[in-house]
Amino acid sequence: MASDSYSSDDETLLSQALPTTKVPNNFDPSVPPASAEEYLQHVVWEARQCQDVVTVDVDRQKLKKPGTLKEVKVTAPHGYAPSPETQQELLTSFSNLRTHIANLRSSKQIPPSPVRFPSLKNREEWCKLCFGNSFQLALLKQANSDAAQPPLVEGQQPLLSIVLNIKQRGLRNLLEWHAQWLEVLGFSEAQGCWFYALLACLEKPLTPESCSQIRHIARICAKLRSSLESSDHPHLPHLNVIICIVARYFNQEDLADG
Repeated sequence: MASDSYSSDDETLLSQALPTTKVPNNFDPSVPPASAEEYLQHVVWEARQCQDVVTVDVDRQKLKKPGTLKEVKVTAPHGYAPSPETQQELLTSFSNLRTHIANLRSSKQIPPSPVRFPSLKNREEWCKLCFGNSFQLALLKQANSDAAQPPLVEGQQPLLSIVLNIKQRGLRNLLEWHAQWLEVLGFSEAQGCWFYALLACLEKPLTPESCSQIRHIARICAKLRSSLESSDHPHLPHLNVIICIVARYFNQEDLADG
């Protein structure tokens, strides 16, 4: 039976993976190994330099005051949030669409996509598919570029024949990328339509990554909503739809409007 104590010369607790000779008394760890045997001797020597038990001094005063990360909810300005009745109507419409999508999937009658999809990793090509080259033109304008701008090319609307042919992994990628594009250039009606379509096709239960992503999107939308100049802004209804769906349908109630 092996002893509970362990010394540098007692290696019976660990099974030997490779045969090697003992480390010689004149072993010099500063000399690079010239053979496989010398390399193993270096490994054994380095292992023996490690302490059997390592402890760390803990400041117990800090343990008494644990820090917490709290997400700050951006409250809608007065008159900007949808009424409870409007939220219920939005949820009913969204739920009906989800039911229709589920029926199409179960019937195996999904129409073929009218467009060819880029690689799941090709963010730039997916951006062109969703927005045409308007995103590129906006970036050039934002950078005050003097380069000649190409003519505007329109993007694809998120038709069911398109989004239903995107695998769940692709949907999650698109949500992540759309959130990044939203942070860079703000909100557009076209992006609101894509968000709605992607959320409608996102299967439950959500992965932790997807849940975190849609929460992030809802918080960005809430922040953008609070910066709108008036309650008559054309983006307000679209932002409210996304916030309502994430909060109410996907059970992120802490983000919901009262």
